[in-house]
Amino acid sequence: MRITACGLALAAIVAVPALAAAPRKGAVYSGSLAGAQAKISLSFRVSSSGGQVGAVTVSALPIYCAGNPPPGTPSLVFATAKISAAGRFSSTGKDTISSGPLKGSVVATLIVSGTFNSGGRAHGTVTTSYGGSAKNCGGHSNFFAHA
Repeated sequence: MRITACGLALAAIVAVPALAAAPRKGAVYSGSLAGAQAKISLSFRVSSSGGQVGAVTVSALPIYCAGNPPPGTPSLVFATAKISAAGRFSSTGKDTISSGPLKGSVVATLIVSGTFNSGGRAHGTVTTSYGGSAKNCGGHSNFFAHA
């Protein structure tokens, strides 16, 4: 009985990494956030070597409170992210004020974390954090993308 239980536990541990898949090298993945944020699109490019995610774009700032997002078009800049052997990545981006007396101030910080799946698909989470009086407007949404 113990041998069977140990064998099943080991099989489950070994099977978990198998759910992730290698990304498609050089591909652009595009999709959208889920739920109430479904109008927000997301895209990113996998490097030709398949080892990094770059060119991350999010079409609008997700906001999770009553009211409207900050005025103007977000100027989001994301860092390049390494893809792990398990097919996971995480890229941090910031929206900064582009003009005026507060130029360069950070409006929001976003983290796009994902996992590649078979069939040229990826899924993950976009987490948004705001500072100051908008702190309670942060939150997270799932995303789904495909190459």
